[in-house]
Amino acid sequence: MRRMFSTSAVLCVAGAAMLAAGRTAPRSAADPGCAADWDSTRTMVERDYAGYRDKTGAAERRAAFAALTDSVRAAVEAAADDRACTAALQRWTTFFRDPHLSLWQPDPDPAQPAAATTGPTAAPPAPYAIRYPDDSTAVLVLSDFGQRRKAGIDSLLAAHRARLLATPYLVIDVRRNGGGWTESYAGVLPLLYTDPIRVDGMEAWASEGNVAYVRGMLASERAPAALKEQLRPLLARMEAHPGEFVVIAVDSTIRMPEVLPLPRAVALLTARQCASTCEQFVLDARQSRKVVVIGAGNTRGMTDYGNARTVTLPSGLRRLQLPSARSMRLPETRMDMVGIAPDVRIPEAEADTVAFAVRELRRRAGAH
Repeated sequence: MRRMFSTSAVLCVAGAAMLAAGRTAPRSAADPGCAADWDSTRTMVERDYAGYRDKTGAAERRAAFAALTDSVRAAVEAAADDRACTAALQRWTTFFRDPHLSLWQPDPDPAQPAAATTGPTAAPPAPYAIRYPDDSTAVLVLSDFGQRRKAGIDSLLAAHRARLLATPYLVIDVRRNGGGWTESYAGVLPLLYTDPIRVDGMEAWASEGNVAYVRGMLASERAPAALKEQLRPLLARMEAHPGEFVVIAVDSTIRMPEVLPLPRAVALLTARQCASTCEQFVLDARQSRKVVVIGAGNTRGMTDYGNARTVTLPSGLRRLQLPSARSMRLPETRMDMVGIAPDVRIPEAEADTVAFAVRELRRRAGAH
């Protein structure tokens, strides 16, 4: 079993249920939903966020966190409008320094009718493609590892398999890939593989909210069957151990039956937008002797905590995303807010990064 998913399911949370948690919520006359959103945010982060105890347990941070919480509570009481409220809540979530933990207020689009944004819709154009700038080079663009993308990526690879296995150089462009599900890139790994791939284990925090989230994923018609196969045993473990961390996957090693002769060299193009599951792909791929990671800078730094779920807060104005799982190898593998550095940095003056990657592959291979 691999790290599973970083995509999110949107759940509605009733304000009354959260306010029944025993807190006295502040009230803001200008934004009556602010109080409920603040209370819900605190409740869910404290109960469901997999990193909450890691981030607030140290003595030197507890005092700062308590002071920040008091300050944000006062700001919520004084919030003049919805934007001021959002800014106050964001100041609190920023304390955790976890890009997967975020709160935002979507901007309504007055030009878009509401009916067009609700209910089932057709999937947007597939953000993946293959092109061949010359007879010896293939460029594979993978801009999304979302759950719904796996079938399309697999189909694309199958359609081009014969040519890919006859092409010496491969450039994989994940610069705009914000993450998704690790199984979405499973079909790419055989093209890169040279040595066993070590994958760090992951564990889920079995809170009531996270258990409900997994149940919702299992009930969803949109969740892939392969994902549901992973979730069923996880749900059983979470239900059996409430209020504990339970194993999603132990440290493991991926072994493949063969090393393909072609492609002989692979450039992985990364950028700051490469985040979450995209970074897990980089961590897997860079263990191959075929692969060189090329980028202008580090990736986003969103790998310590994952399996994020997104919740609409009681006001309906704001959304909260929080991770329900964490790496089992923290803190030695900590990368949040740091990211993965490339093996080769792209010069600032370089206008064509794909051409630069191709030249680097040829240089390394001694080709002309």
